[in-house]
Amino acid sequence: METQRFDGVARSLHWIMAILILLMMLGGIGLDDLTPQARAEPLKIHSGIGLILLLLVVVRLWWRRRHPAPPYPPSMSPRQQKIAKGVVHAFYALMIFQPIVGLIQAVTHVETTVSPFGLINLTSLLPSDAAVAEGFGALHATGFFLLALLVVGHLVATLKHWLIDKDAILSRMTPFVRPPKDT
Repeated sequence: METQRFDGVARSLHWIMAILILLMMLGGIGLDDLTPQARAEPLKIHSGIGLILLLLVVVRLWWRRRHPAPPYPPSMSPRQQKIAKGVVHAFYALMIFQPIVGLIQAVTHVETTVSPFGLINLTSLLPSDAAVAEGFGALHATGFFLLALLVVGHLVATLKHWLIDKDAILSRMTPFVRPPKDT
């Protein structure tokens, strides 16, 4: 049964990143609506966590390369497995895209100094450019929307597998859930 589960490192990375991503999404809503002065402090945290997430996704990809995912349960059709793999790839792509685009937006920011956790002034690295910052802001907003769709789809699919299919999908990544007895 245990070979149907991700190992502890993969599960820990998944849940740490899931919590941080949700916090980033909730904290990022409305940031653009704040005045430049009111935006400075939340951006310290937002940009800092964004850089941590970028580092964590690199670690996660490295770990995943050396520790492949367990097989999908036999109840999943080849089509469902292909969709699930596509969702995983889309998550990884967006988990890389979002912090990089946010970083470029921060480096070119005009109105607010962006300093992850107050450690380094990113806006001093390159000349400020409102058009570039705005373009990358639009890309960051699009990435947010796509990531939100993936999160909702992921949750809905997980609930479907748990409540309707009653297969082992939920137990693969959730620490305290064991596979059903018949899998």
